[in-house]
Amino acid sequence: MKVKIDVGANRGAETKEMAADGSIVYAFEPTWELITQHLWPLSFENPNIRIVPFAVDVENSFKKFNVAGFGDWGCSSLHDFAKDIHQKWPDRPDFQVTHAYIVPTITLFDFCTLYQIDEIDELHIDAQGNDLNVLKSLGSKVDIVKQGVVEAANAVNLYDNVNNRIEDVRKFLTDNGFEIYSETQNDWLSAEMNVHFKRKSHD
Repeated sequence: MKVKIDVGANRGAETKEMAADGSIVYAFEPTWELITQHLWPLSFENPNIRIVPFAVDVENSFKKFNVAGFGDWGCSSLHDFAKDIHQKWPDRPDFQVTHAYIVPTITLFDFCTLYQIDEIDELHIDAQGNDLNVLKSLGSKVDIVKQGVVEAANAVNLYDNVNNRIEDVRKFLTDNGFEIYSETQNDWLSAEMNVHFKRKSHD
């Protein structure tokens, strides 16, 4: 059976799609309101969907998680919004922290070790500024990833004090044996891009 990982599951739209072929999907989401209202019900409908109420980061710890409780809650992050975000993007009221709480963080290396995952068929990362850190958290287990998609900062840095630049995401992927086969715009400003990657063929 295929194993897939969805980091930043939000309301579970991607999770549900990833599980449609019968795969086991581990869905990471630290936003408690999304877990209780959307993800737990989704997992009751499909037992192959496993909800993990953790954030993924480069260390196992407990960290402050900023919740942006507007729109689809999708801008919530371990990181603070950039101080000039509303100057660059004035029509986005969802770029505002409504409250915060402490969440557990885990590396994908340790998660895969704990659950004896030796192959990741698909890795979807939408971690709101922490996407490159999610990739780095794999450590030597980056080699078990077959393919995936990761969000990267392009025209606008949404979050402070974190490196999630598309140039560095590209470099990490190519340095670790992946080829990038597509980059798609994630918003009309191209502030963020979805970088699609797959393991290089050795043929």
